[in-house]
Amino acid sequence: IVTGWLAYTWSRLFKKMDSPFDEERINRGEWYPSEYDKPHDLSVFLNLRLSRRFSLSSTFLYSTGRPVTYPEQRYWFAGRETIVYSDRNKYRLPDYHRLDLSLTYEGSIKRKKRWRDSWTFSIYNVYGRKNPFSVFYERQTPTIYNDFRGYELYRFSVVGVPIPSFTYNFWF
Repeated sequence: IVTGWLAYTWSRLFKKMDSPFDEERINRGEWYPSEYDKPHDLSVFLNLRLSRRFSLSSTFLYSTGRPVTYPEQRYWFAGRETIVYSDRNKYRLPDYHRLDLSLTYEGSIKRKKRWRDSWTFSIYNVYGRKNPFSVFYERQTPTIYNDFRGYELYRFSVVGVPIPSFTYNFWF
């Protein structure tokens, strides 16, 4: 027996920061994507009942990457380095996607029994994708090894490896 569900959401979220004062305006008072703007969000869940005691489950998640603001230029003025940033949230992080799998063994399948239990082995992020949570720049000493760049972009991933787990559940 195969059961499951699919959920998809398309949504947009924009902000506008306008003011009569130039220093309070963002993106010249025009609309820009909010930091929570994720146009596409997809979740798929499937459960396959292998036998009376075993079941296999999978969950796939996909969403559009979050909007971010990157530095686009740098120059020196009056002996100081100045960074020019893009319009607010002009760019996006790479899309987020992940696959989780689990195998469950039910110890007792009698309905009238006072004690029921199950064991679950699961793997979070099966294919080990390093989904970036955020990005940051770090100042570098320009050398031949970093193509004489003064800054290096780094993507920060919270979980970038498959994570196995065992779970024991009981009902009484």
